[in-house]
This record gives sequence, C-alpha cells and structure tokens, in this order.
Amino acid sequence: MKTLGNHSLSSFLKFIIYAGWYIQLFFLVLLTVLLTVSFITKDEIQSDLSVRLTQSKPLAVAISPAATGIKEGTLKLDAGELHFIQEKSPGLVIYNLGVMWTGFAISLGITFLLRKIFDSLTANNPFVVENAHRLRQIALLIIMIAPLTFMRDSFVNWYLRQNFVLEGSFIQTHLTIDLKTIFIGLLLLIIAEIFRIGARLKEEQELTV
Repeated sequence: MKTLGNHSLSSFLKFIIYAGWYIQLFFLVLLTVLLTVSFITKDEIQSDLSVRLTQSKPLAVAISPAATGIKEGTLKLDAGELHFIQEKSPGLVIYNLGVMWTGFAISLGITFLLRKIFDSLTANNPFVVENAHRLRQIALLIIMIAPLTFMRDSFVNWYLRQNFVLEGSFIQTHLTIDLKTIFIGLLLLIIAEIFRIGARLKEEQELTV
C-alpha cells in the first residue's frame, strides 16, 4: 500500500481525521446542550474529583466554615475520590462550560490543522511552507495543554482548601506538570523546522529548473 496520494495510507488516515473532526463537533454541541439543561433544571450539582488519599472506607468530610454553596461531601479513601453536592451558581456553570470548551477548542484546532496537512499528503505535496506552519501551530497547542491543566488543577486545589477539611488537614487533587506532553510538543517544533527547511529547498530547486 502506497504512503502518499489517493487510495493510500495518508488518504485512509485523512478519512479518520475528518470523521474525528465531525464527531468532536457533535459531542461538543451535545455536551453543551446537556450541561446547559442540567444547570437549568437542577438546583444542586454533584461533583466528583480524584484526590490524594489512600485508606480504607468512605467517611464524611468536614465542610469548612468559609465554604459557600457546599451542602455535603463524602470521601472514598480506598479509591481516592471525593464526591460532593453544591448549589448551582453562575460561577460553577461558567467554570464547567469553560473547561469543556477549552479542551474541545484545543482538540478541534489540532484536528483542523491535521486535516490541512493530510489534504496536502493526499495531493502528493507534503513539503510546503504551510505544513511547517501547521506543524508549529499543532506543537504550540500541544504544549499549551500542560500549563492549562496545571492551572486548572491549581484552581481545584485552592477550591478544595477553601471548602473541605479532613482531621485538621486539607484535601488536594493531583498537581503535576505533564512533561511528556511538553516533550512531544518540542519534538513537533523540531519536525516543523525540518519541514520548513525542506519546503524552502524544494522551492529553490523548482526555481533553478
């Protein structure tokens, strides 16, 4: 099976990427509608977080005196899961929708750029400057995932410290910077530069012919 051109491996992958683009759009619209309806129809929101604790049995968590909108919470120590119910608020709605839209925006952006790259691969024209720019943009989007995830987790940790106390100590979620994601993004930046150099050499060769 040939790699580039029509009826090739690249055309097969292009079909999958195009399908993935529309599937993501469908789920973005669906989840937005479901979350919006849920926020409109419910007065309380059930939240579930993975936290850093390991023991044996579920127990009630003390709600901080400074907490607002938190009604009850239970911690499953064996699974490290915190389940709590909170009153609906505009801030809660904006946060949940914002996190979801940001994730989909990055995913859709990467998929859109991949679509353009595979269009050129199917057309048997991979070494173009535009592909170098697209690879660079994909790399930057991938690198963005790590700090955005860290910022989200930092906010969640602050929220937990403000609202929950367990035997005089605070509960926190996992807080790490995903170095593997950053590493992949940096590799793509290098590949993008290689593509840019290859595209320039191809243009120069065509001009000298």
